[in-house]
Amino acid sequence: MSMGVFAENEPVKITVAPSEGHKAVSPYIYGVNSGADLSAVSAKSFRLGGNRLSAYNWENNVSNAGSDWKNSSDMHLIQNIADKFKLVPAGVILNAADEAKRGGVPYTLITLQMLGYTSSEKKGNVHEDAAAPSDYWFKVVNRKGGEFGEKPNRDDDVVYMDELLNYLITKLGKSDTETGIKAYSLDNEPALWHHTHSLVQREQLTCSELIEKSVDLASVVKEMDGGAEVFGPALFGYSAYDSLAGAPDWNGIKQENGYRWFIDFYLDEMHKAETVNGTRLLDVLDLHYYTEAKGACGERSCSHYDNDECVKARLDSVRSLYDPDYRENSWIIDTGAVFFPLLPNVQQSIDKYYPGIKLAFSEYNFGGGDHISGGVCEADMLGIFAEYGVYFATIWSFDQNEYQLGAINMFTNYDGEGNGFGDTLVKSEHSDGDISVYSSIDGEDENTVKIIVTNRSIHDDTPVSITLSSENVYGSAEVYSLYGDSPMIRRLDGVGEISENSFTYTLPALSVTEFVVSVPQKAPEISSDVVSDSVGSENGGSNVLPFAIGGAAAVGAAIAVTAVVRGKKKK
Repeated sequence: MSMGVFAENEPVKITVAPSEGHKAVSPYIYGVNSGADLSAVSAKSFRLGGNRLSAYNWENNVSNAGSDWKNSSDMHLIQNIADKFKLVPAGVILNAADEAKRGGVPYTLITLQMLGYTSSEKKGNVHEDAAAPSDYWFKVVNRKGGEFGEKPNRDDDVVYMDELLNYLITKLGKSDTETGIKAYSLDNEPALWHHTHSLVQREQLTCSELIEKSVDLASVVKEMDGGAEVFGPALFGYSAYDSLAGAPDWNGIKQENGYRWFIDFYLDEMHKAETVNGTRLLDVLDLHYYTEAKGACGERSCSHYDNDECVKARLDSVRSLYDPDYRENSWIIDTGAVFFPLLPNVQQSIDKYYPGIKLAFSEYNFGGGDHISGGVCEADMLGIFAEYGVYFATIWSFDQNEYQLGAINMFTNYDGEGNGFGDTLVKSEHSDGDISVYSSIDGEDENTVKIIVTNRSIHDDTPVSITLSSENVYGSAEVYSLYGDSPMIRRLDGVGEISENSFTYTLPALSVTEFVVSVPQKAPEISSDVVSDSVGSENGGSNVLPFAIGGAAAVGAAIAVTAVVRGKKKK
């Protein structure tokens, strides 16, 4: 493939204004859930969550799979953790903290148990006649009301949340230390408890019950570690946002208070609880989002990569988050899609009911982790999260996710040496709908501008003309790209001459390409006593340098906080 050579069609015009549109971006949007290979990605946040955590007994590390696997109570969560943690209380959590530390991940989110019961010592498939309360379950109590021991009492048939927090603080330190847990989630997907953990949550959870449980557990977290952030309510998807998946008391609450959707009620109630308690109890509104958009085959997140319409459906599906003119093919559209595009609707609720609350997507995935379309889609997601001020995001990884991890590395470690985007959004505009543009600088320093362009054209290379609107005079640009049949980020030929802050390039089809544009550095004076050797290139002067990008390459490096801006199409 010839890079830097224009096709016959007119190039897409891109304008980047480094001095305009400045906005800080949270580095924690570049995160992964447990199960992702931290040696293959330079992640900035890490979450331990999922259905198994709702009934996880930290005292003995037994958990229950719920409907995911025959309501099995077993030691599944410790099968693949380090041996030193397998026989200690909270071994699953301690292993996650250790894994994040070794992977150079600065922010950890741990799921707490709010369901009401955890697994007991007994193991095996739990049947209906052994539903809680029974000897297959231990009751969860938030406050012990007594002194904490070095180890929990495993003979009292009760699991205490404040004792867990004290144990973790003793082992790791508080949230303001380097090794301490930074945040805690108020359980996982409560609107589905009556399905995933029906042997504990026999009836569908009500809105009022969720608030009561959330306020009590959040209060315990703040009492034990006032600096730790609290995430909630980890809603599983659109129907949970709307009505807590048809909670029995929702219609009455909605009519009485004039709420649009359940998110309004949740934010309002948690805000009121802050006023009553005199301290903030919720720091981050936490949502999960898995696309429901279907391809031409009629399947969601399919793997029909040889079907252009299926691939296009994935690439377009991110638009449900921000584009009022887009309508995906899904049951959500069939039922009205009142709250699409999602991000503006969520922000409207935040502004009205809990101004200043942060936003997280602690689980999300658009599929295609084993194909370049999944990498392009992931890059667009990260850019959209940045533009809309999302605070935290951790992708939920399935069996194959190498292209999605490659897209994260484009934002955090594009050169394998720990370099990522800057920490400040800058303004971008473009003239074509088949690309997206995300641009950044570090702080106020406009000497280096980093521009990511995603090309959603499935088969065609796309020429672009990039102009930087700045008083600076830029002289060079490095080029890195994720494209084709490899999840590796590859360094490609440079852009050639930059004339009057403009240059041209041709993007590979289905690609994520990053331009690192710099003002020429003044050459340092070299002492006459220094003798330098000229070393030739093994590639005969070619600067097309493929290399594997892994998280391990960035361990210990002072990586800049990442930021991007999604280019807006000119009308």
